[in-house]
Amino acid sequence: MPARGLYTEAARLQRLDWLRSMTRSGLDSLQHTRLDATKLTGNIEGLVGTVEIPVGVAGPLLFRGANVQGEVYAPMATTEGALVSSATRGALAVTMAGGVSTRAALQAMTRAPVFAFSRLAGAARFASAVIRHLDDLRTIIRQVSDHAALLSIEPVVLGRTVHLRFRYTTGDAAGQNMTTACTWHACQWILRQPQLVADEELESFLIEGNTSGDKKASAQAVAEGRGIRVAADCLLPEGVVRRVLRTTPDELVTGYQHITAGAVHSGVLGSNANTANIVAAIFTATGQDIACVHESSVGQFILERTRDGVYASMTLPGLAVGTVGGGTHLPTQHELLEAMGCTGRGSAVRLAEIIAGFALALDLSTVSAAVAGHFADAHERLGRNRPPRRNSAAQRIGIPPAPTPMSAPTVGEPRPVPVPRPVSEAGP
Repeated sequence: MPARGLYTEAARLQRLDWLRSMTRSGLDSLQHTRLDATKLTGNIEGLVGTVEIPVGVAGPLLFRGANVQGEVYAPMATTEGALVSSATRGALAVTMAGGVSTRAALQAMTRAPVFAFSRLAGAARFASAVIRHLDDLRTIIRQVSDHAALLSIEPVVLGRTVHLRFRYTTGDAAGQNMTTACTWHACQWILRQPQLVADEELESFLIEGNTSGDKKASAQAVAEGRGIRVAADCLLPEGVVRRVLRTTPDELVTGYQHITAGAVHSGVLGSNANTANIVAAIFTATGQDIACVHESSVGQFILERTRDGVYASMTLPGLAVGTVGGGTHLPTQHELLEAMGCTGRGSAVRLAEIIAGFALALDLSTVSAAVAGHFADAHERLGRNRPPRRNSAAQRIGIPPAPTPMSAPTVGEPRPVPVPRPVSEAGP
């Protein structure tokens, strides 16, 4: 590939011409890009162009959270029709019911190097000795990063190997790269300590032994959290369930019980309808590490029948999200973060609460659509690249047309009272 390692527009175009000659394809859509190649040194190698993804806006959703209050609109980058409309319908139901309560409980990012010894005895000695040097490791890490703080180290002995799980807080960064660098320098210090590692015992060392759960869904991450652990809940009166979600509380909860049983039977981590849609769409729009959708979308959606309606909650135990670093500095992604008030100190937990709130809204709408028999029809109309048409079989058996997922209540139905936004509250 020509112009390797060069981050200029001329180098990009040179590589693009090379790719055209190699593939014998015009690649006309890659000719122009609004991104500045000189500012992508930490984001991409071999840059030849950019890909546009449609961005829609869902909401508003009324928040009454620990880190976000008032009505919020969420940008969603997706090519899946019906997603934005369905999230908006769920947001309408939650907002009419008084809003969603959200709380980010904790933040922790893990990295887990592995040390392989010749025998179990050496591994056991290392595991018992290394935990006594937590303060030394914290000193090393402070020299590497101003933002990462080492919370703990946990040795896990597997035969003659020790997986050493480093657990950090990382401020407003998601922290995968930050914790990799910190852990590498910490391990270099460990390897230089003869009282910890004897040359005749240690056989090898890897910076990641695959017990951290990085970019993978794991039971350990569900139980302990990796990223930001965040939860959202709301109470839906029966009237809102009927008017907006077009079903009844009993039908909604019964349908939820069926899909939960199916999740248990199939061994799914967590239990939700489609949390990954919200996580992927907001991650893409705001410059997150999209590969972390796998672990970040493990969610526990809960519905309970109450005397007056339905209680709903969503818990995301490991949302690997940040508002600095990665792709968050790119122009569009940064603007969309600004539009949600998710820039500046403490904004990562705000973003996590927004994602959790909209994940709850989408699952409410999705399960309601499935229960009411509208799920397939909505995707027929909004999610397929062909002219919509009514299914004649559905007409013969008397199934009514499905409402548009984002349809508003009819005139005369109660609407939420706008909540004044505090002066200090950033966002749309």
